[in-house]
Amino acid sequence: MLNPQRKLVELVRILEESGHVFPADPEQVTESLRPVEGGFEQKLIRRAEMVDRNHLLKHSLEQARAGSFWLWVVAASLMFTTGFSATYLLMDSQGLNFFLILASVLGMNTLMMAVWLLSVGLRLKPGRWAVSPATWLRGKDSVNQALLRLFAEEWRRPSARWLLGTTTHGLWLATLSGMLVSVLLLLLVRQYTFNWESTLLSNEASVQAVAWLSWLPAKLGFPVPDSAAVLQGRLGSNVADARAWSGLLIGSMLAYGILPRLAAWLVCKVLFKAAEAELPLEKPYYQNIIRRWQVKVVDADTQQEKVEAVSPKIYLSDAPKWAVMLETEWPDKDWFGHTLGQEWADGGVLADRNAEAEWLARLSAQPMQLLVGVRMRQVPDRGMLRQIVRLAEAAQGGIVVQLLAEAEHSDGIGERLVQWQQALSERGVAWLAPPKLAQEMRLRHTDSDNV
Repeated sequence: MLNPQRKLVELVRILEESGHVFPADPEQVTESLRPVEGGFEQKLIRRAEMVDRNHLLKHSLEQARAGSFWLWVVAASLMFTTGFSATYLLMDSQGLNFFLILASVLGMNTLMMAVWLLSVGLRLKPGRWAVSPATWLRGKDSVNQALLRLFAEEWRRPSARWLLGTTTHGLWLATLSGMLVSVLLLLLVRQYTFNWESTLLSNEASVQAVAWLSWLPAKLGFPVPDSAAVLQGRLGSNVADARAWSGLLIGSMLAYGILPRLAAWLVCKVLFKAAEAELPLEKPYYQNIIRRWQVKVVDADTQQEKVEAVSPKIYLSDAPKWAVMLETEWPDKDWFGHTLGQEWADGGVLADRNAEAEWLARLSAQPMQLLVGVRMRQVPDRGMLRQIVRLAEAAQGGIVVQLLAEAEHSDGIGERLVQWQQALSERGVAWLAPPKLAQEMRLRHTDSDNV
């Protein structure tokens, strides 16, 4: 299976392939990571984290993981309770048939253990219809549907057999633990006697069977009945031999039930960890991103990194980076978070002339690159454009305007975007479209090309 970081990358891939609109534009993020050094997988992980700017996908994965854990806890608690209660009812008599009790507490466990060993030996795959979450869960929104698709794809991986084995062995351990606790408590507070009955087995065969059964519990230090106790126990009960029969019962539950299950659980756990999957970088989706990163663009004159995220071209300098909002505060406090793959410091709001004058003085005194947030709710007026030009002239490290839209599905938003684009381009100011709007326009363009 994939680790949490790789799960996030795959979830972003599934959503992007299905036309999902992210809080950050994947195209912009991809271009911003072009000059970053490092392996492709690490850059893809960083890209997914930046695309998931509001951490919705990360939280969805964490909730799914926590939900699976608590579901297992509930199931294990139910199995423990079931095992405890069933054993309590089974031992609700002072005289107990030893072989009947032993077959009841270990019979089904031994059978299912043999089935598991057979499935491992034959390399049988888990039944998708029975165990894949996608068969019994239905997502309503795009994120939940993508999660189900991710789970279904992971369940088809070879490592799924070890995850299934870890889960089932854990549940059987809970059941056996409930049985063992019940047996111990009842043996502590009640006086039992044990006997055995058989129509087909002779005394000699029964003595030999008990001897074979007692070998491992005896090695573990449990008291076991001798041949005399076995012979006396046929159709009869002897209080003096009850402790030996009790030791054999507890020892058998540990030696032939709990310890093999624990060993199988450990094997599955180790093999599951060893079979951790890598990202499928051979997929066309990842190959397209990698090819774009392999094309290096360098400006030799200014020694600045160039990011062709949008038109006009955007240059990222080495100057400290600050983000300011024009006129009024934006509802999203982190509107500038990881824009162009950079860390921007919050410069507040330029709400009046005094704030603007203060920032113009700072920009003139120290090289800075400025990210300016501008609302798109109105057409670009001359006063705001002059303010942006003054900031651009003062910013020694360059300026980028981030256009922001409160209702990106409202009528006329595309027309206002064109107006802002033309006005800023005429003044030589680089700009970024609203992240969601840019994705929606690109998706509409892709859909029209496919028609």
